[in-house]
Amino acid sequence: MISAEWLKKTELFGNLNESRLNTVLSRSSVESFPEGKTIFRQGEEATRLYILIEGAISLTVKAQELTDFMTSKIENEGAAFGIPSLIEPFHYNVTATCLKLSRVLMIEADHLMKKMEEDPKMGMEVMKKLASIYFNRLNALRSGVSNLLQALKSKNQSHP
Repeated sequence: MISAEWLKKTELFGNLNESRLNTVLSRSSVESFPEGKTIFRQGEEATRLYILIEGAISLTVKAQELTDFMTSKIENEGAAFGIPSLIEPFHYNVTATCLKLSRVLMIEADHLMKKMEEDPKMGMEVMKKLASIYFNRLNALRSGVSNLLQALKSKNQSHP
């Protein structure tokens, strides 16, 4: 069982007090997934929020008819994924696949959303952290794309 003390160390719930942390944990469970297991797929209804306990998760996007490409690798203990479970239209925007044996905390999103509506201070704290996580991941993705484009440009210039 995961404790409120452990949940306090996660990227999403670090600003919540013990009572609110216990509220989050009240409708959660821990599950282990083997390497190669898909936890959820892009486009599916987002019903759970996930927090990595241990392991590594690949987040990939399928762009039209192109092959999947990795957008993020979740490998830090306490990292959140499945965030679209808290944001309309409540569909996962990536596919999450285990890169190795992984344990995750699964939180029922409908319960969490209800509690956030009942306790606006809790809701505001979670949504502020959520925005920060998205912003940081977007910046990391932009940086990766920029580096890739720069490398391709350099390669093309050196091979006319």
